[in-house]
Amino acid sequence: MYLAGDIASGVEAAFTKLNTATAAITSGTFTVTKDNVLAAGRIIESQADALQKIWKRRGRDLRVLPPGKDDVSTRMARAWNDVLVDNDDSYYNRIRDYIVGLKKLAVQLGDAAKTYGYTEDEIATAFGTKGA
Repeated sequence: MYLAGDIASGVEAAFTKLNTATAAITSGTFTVTKDNVLAAGRIIESQADALQKIWKRRGRDLRVLPPGKDDVSTRMARAWNDVLVDNDDSYYNRIRDYIVGLKKLAVQLGDAAKTYGYTEDEIATAFGTKGA
């Protein structure tokens, strides 16, 4: 029982530190110009795609298995799974939302490129996609 409490305390402390470290990070800013809009879009979209592949492949690995069959173990695992995977605001879903935000930003950068006079083909080529 003591070991389970130590593990839970350690994991909770780690998540508390993560939340504290990232609390102020709500958005970043950068200046988009005609000269960098295609590169920015390519970078944002490629990072969103890379993260999405990892999230799809490994995201469910966040699930915690109970270390035993006793009531405390199963309840603790269920509680951690709520925080990590199952709740609407779980870490799994937060990562999904972040990916969606990156993809929306890439679309906005594609739209900005159009206003700078780039063609659909130029944007698609730069982004490495069939369409932006």
